Amino acid sequence: MPLSFRHRLMSEKSARTGSDQTLMAIWQRARTLAAGLPDYTIRADRQTHAANRGIHGRRRAGPGDSFWQYRPYQAGEEAHVIDWRRSARSDMLYVRQQEWETARNVWFWIDTSPSMHFRYGKSGDSKLDRSRLLALATACLLTGAGERVALYGSHQRAAGGHYGLDRLLAAMITCGEPETPPIPEAPDLPQHSRLILIGDFLGDEDDIRHRLARLVSHGIDGHMHQILDPAEMDFPYKGHVRFEGLERENPISLNRAEDLATSYRRRMAEWTKTIGDTARRVGWTHSLHRTDHSPALALLDMMTLTGQSL
Repeated sequence: MPLSFRHRLMSEKSARTGSDQTLMAIWQRARTLAAGLPDYTIRADRQTHAANRGIHGRRRAGPGDSFWQYRPYQAGEEAHVIDWRRSARSDMLYVRQQEWETARNVWFWIDTSPSMHFRYGKSGDSKLDRSRLLALATACLLTGAGERVALYGSHQRAAGGHYGLDRLLAAMITCGEPETPPIPEAPDLPQHSRLILIGDFLGDEDDIRHRLARLVSHGIDGHMHQILDPAEMDFPYKGHVRFEGLERENPISLNRAEDLATSYRRRMAEWTKTIGDTARRVGWTHSLHRTDHSPALALLDMMTLTGQSL
């Protein structure tokens, strides 16, 4: 296991964690972020068109707005169900059926373990702040499109509209920050659910693969959004550096930290690729985001990739 995976890059020369922003401040940023996303960015991609509509075909007749098929009129049915335009082209009467459509339930899971509070330097978001920002902004867009949202571990059912958003925010405020694994245990989620996992996914590869396989075995599809601090990607350390674990790991001291920079970056690139490959191998999607990059770009990635299965 590479050094950075066990020791979340804490140094005597860098800020330790910085104070996380309040959730209400993050909520205001999330609303602004979501409001600034042009409509065409969702509508332009045919794969995310369903996310904009907020309803999803079940490939059978039922309540909905999308045409499904014509069927012959049956004796005893009311006259208003007859499609007279289609019937005029033949000797039979036809009824126009719509496709049964339903909103999707989107569940969010956010890693709140101590390592997620890490922020290198004195400015910018911690990984946890950015995770909450993107989860709330994504939820704003999804509920605005008619979807239902929930926080895994806090809710039994997903909810839509302003109520769904308010409930999601309240759950984030009250759920606390227990020690969490890199991927949650397989939950019992209702049908038509999608799970969005947001975290750094810096853990044991076999454990992550096993937990993800269990989620898939329960019929759950989803998206893994990996968030890392730029220091975790670039390893900017030089000279004598003492790394302190945020999750009870033993400290490690290096006399010339820069000697490890090249090999470290290679191992981190391999690790993020491993996480992405693991997700795609089981039919999930994966995206990678640095906290020094625009959250708007990360939001677009999440909406695009999430929309592929909505």
